[in-house]
Amino acid sequence: METRPDLLPAVAAVRDLFGAAAASCALVADAGDRLTFVAASGAGADRILGVELPVGRGIAGWVAMTDQAIAVRDVASDTRFARDVAEATEYVPRSVLAVPVSSGQGDMLGVLEVLDPATDLGSGWPLAVLGTCASLVGLLLDRSQGTAERLRPAELAAGLADGDFRSTQHAAEVLSAVAEHLRGRRG
Repeated sequence: METRPDLLPAVAAVRDLFGAAAASCALVADAGDRLTFVAASGAGADRILGVELPVGRGIAGWVAMTDQAIAVRDVASDTRFARDVAEATEYVPRSVLAVPVSSGQGDMLGVLEVLDPATDLGSGWPLAVLGTCASLVGLLLDRSQGTAERLRPAELAAGLADGDFRSTQHAAEVLSAVAEHLRGRRG
């Protein structure tokens, strides 16, 4: 499976939103048996791209297999964590958030992960927010044949209101605006 540079703006915006060390998106192969990391931002990003894992292996593989979101506060104590894969990227996280990415029809498309987010993993909001981001990525994948033109603010607002994200740039701009807003609230 090819890497997806078109997803990089959205993945980078997710990393920024969570103040995380890294974020990545892995997609399920057509046969449904493997995940391939196709977009990544932050620590170890260049080394995780193209890495393939069987569905069920690692935290991302578990999420793809079960279609369930997970927050792991201490990966060292979690048996699902694929330490060898992390070590190969030269970045071993302490905590991970991971959620399924699904199509509009509910088909499993992949997994969106955030490594070492600067958020409290004790509450449910980080997974809820990441789940919303994963929904946007799912829409992007559903509409990957769409145009990549830059949209005006009115079109951004309309897309956010009705879930109509016509390009990866469009959704990345929305995610970036959310991240900027949250930074302003934290600062």
